[in-house]
Amino acid sequence: MKKSLIALAVLGTCGAAMAQSSVTLYGMADVWVGRTKAEATVGGVSASASESVLESGGFNTSRLGFKGSEDLGGGLKANFNLEAALAMDNGTAGGLSFNRQSWVGLSGGFGEIQLGKPWTPYDDTRAMANDTFNANFAASWTTWVPYEDNPNNTIRYNSPNFGGFSGAIAYSLGEDRAGSITGGTSSATSFSLNYANGPIVAGFAHQSEKVESAAPGYLGSPSVLTLAGATGKTTYNLLNGSYDFGMLKLVGGVNQVKVQADGAADVKANEWNLGVDVPVGAGFDIGVGVARSKVESGGVDLTTTTGFSIGAKYTLSKRTFLYAAFNRTKLEDELAPGDEAKSTLFGLGIQHNF
Repeated sequence: MKKSLIALAVLGTCGAAMAQSSVTLYGMADVWVGRTKAEATVGGVSASASESVLESGGFNTSRLGFKGSEDLGGGLKANFNLEAALAMDNGTAGGLSFNRQSWVGLSGGFGEIQLGKPWTPYDDTRAMANDTFNANFAASWTTWVPYEDNPNNTIRYNSPNFGGFSGAIAYSLGEDRAGSITGGTSSATSFSLNYANGPIVAGFAHQSEKVESAAPGYLGSPSVLTLAGATGKTTYNLLNGSYDFGMLKLVGGVNQVKVQADGAADVKANEWNLGVDVPVGAGFDIGVGVARSKVESGGVDLTTTTGFSIGAKYTLSKRTFLYAAFNRTKLEDELAPGDEAKSTLFGLGIQHNF
């Protein structure tokens, strides 16, 4: 009898401990089939190439993740998130590298601290009000200047929500890697202030990236400077938002980029995007977006890139939807009128979340 009581007490203790912790396996499987076309005209000579494809991540990047939380008492929690990108078209996962997210931290009444490889506040603000459902084929993603979205070696703080207002700040350490394959140091700073309440979403975000070695990818992904094989500093300032009228949602934003490469003149980009998401019927939505990026240096226009995108979603369940995608992007060389490059994408896909 005593042994039975002891066993029940042990089981009860284990159950209480387990109730204080949770681990969730989640993922997204996204595959699309369609056609891509690339065209270019240089010095009056034109060339083009097209290809039929079946690829992963047409609407969103396919992924597999683990996240968990432990109640430490007094409102304090320990949290973690590991998330890996998947390639659904060939079954690979890059060696199951958790290169999308990998962080651990604490949360409570003070907000949340994350240590590792989280997304930057700038990236979050951009994604919360972007054209064409913020899909991978959205006009702004194919038109605007690229940036570091989830640098390595990052310390991030998220504030509590105050009546719809929230903020975040992150710093990615410039770890000394002299003598390594990447060499040099690099760092990134990002912060945001957002408002989301009812039909209104608005945000401002800033990001600064410093590169002291031209070796690509040592922050996490190639930046503008490392892609150009240069060192220096790049800054981004974004203001965007959306308003949901019920019958449609209007989204838009403006972005300014300044690239200060060592030993070269500053290069600036003025960018904007505008989009409309419309619920057409039960489970059926259409999103349209247009975006532009104009690059200049010393008052001289260098390039103009314009993108147009349209997408349609048909919801089959809470976790599965079908989609159609179209994107057309055109880059014009302002220094050589007539020289241009175009890309076109159209396809059909399916996404399942679990």
